[in-house]
Amino acid sequence: MAQRLGIKQQSYAAWERRAVALKPDQLAQLADLLGVPVDALVGKSSVRVRKGGPVGKVRQVFEQVSRLPLYRQRKIVEVVQALVAQGGTNGH
Repeated sequence: MAQRLGIKQQSYAAWERRAVALKPDQLAQLADLLGVPVDALVGKSSVRVRKGGPVGKVRQVFEQVSRLPLYRQRKIVEVVQALVAQGGTNGH
């Protein structure tokens, strides 16, 4: 996450451990990466944050995938991305 935010790991760890004053652009970027509105991060909204992600059997499979070694996860992601890129072109 720190890398995606363009900050040092130590800085991000500080964000997680204690209250820090984030710059508005950092707050917006963090919210974007987490897929939530900024209001949800600062506790100003009672709007429920919908958890994204697969449902049913697909979720179960991806939970199992998340427990595999990283190199295997990457291979699976490559295959899934290729299939998704194909879309519905194979008739299924």
